[in-house]
Amino acid sequence: MRWRLAFLAALLLPDLALDPFRGELAATLHHPLGTDDLGRDALLRLALATARSLGFASACALLALTLALLLAWRGHRLRGGLSALRSLPPLLFLLPLAAASGGLSAAPLGLLLGAMTATHLEPALRTHLETFRRSPAWAAERVLGATTTSTLRRWAPWGWQQAAALFPSAWLAALWGEATLSALGLGPGPGHDSLGRLLAEELPRLASDPSPLGWAALAVVLVLAWLSVPGKKT
Repeated sequence: MRWRLAFLAALLLPDLALDPFRGELAATLHHPLGTDDLGRDALLRLALATARSLGFASACALLALTLALLLAWRGHRLRGGLSALRSLPPLLFLLPLAAASGGLSAAPLGLLLGAMTATHLEPALRTHLETFRRSPAWAAERVLGATTTSTLRRWAPWGWQQAAALFPSAWLAALWGEATLSALGLGPGPGHDSLGRLLAEELPRLASDPSPLGWAALAVVLVLAWLSVPGKKT
């Protein structure tokens, strides 16, 4: 989890400088993957896009875990609505919404991805919390007259530890949700140079003109998929 959270800082990085007069340069020692049509170093662009997408996924995952904890703790009256939302995969809900609105910018997409993912995380967290509520520890808190606030303050670290175990799945769902919408042109615009947008731009060129940037992007995707295999250390 910690190495994924480190990418939150990438959301604050500035865009690469544009230099159209140095566009479409071939790969050299100075530009290992060449430059794009706007003169941006392709290797730096790939690194920035990947870091931003990972940071975006981390932010969405944190939001999803926080909302899931709140729903698991106090969402009893919303169980019917949550069950209905869980029947829809997040992308199945977001794709028509993004298409109808002409695309979603980074902030609305992050909020929606986090909220939709939270509905899928809530049952697992609720199971852990309900087990705790039926435990002698919870009964002792009530017998001793502890307030809800003091109980939450004491047990919040334990609750977050339960939620943190679900962070990799939430992170992966947010990463591929953003990448899919960006690749389809329904995600963040050109000002948000994400991995999905980069793939959408470069992969079609592979059919006729193999692009080093496209192959490099594919390599990044494979590495991310390998790192996200369940059971790997987070």
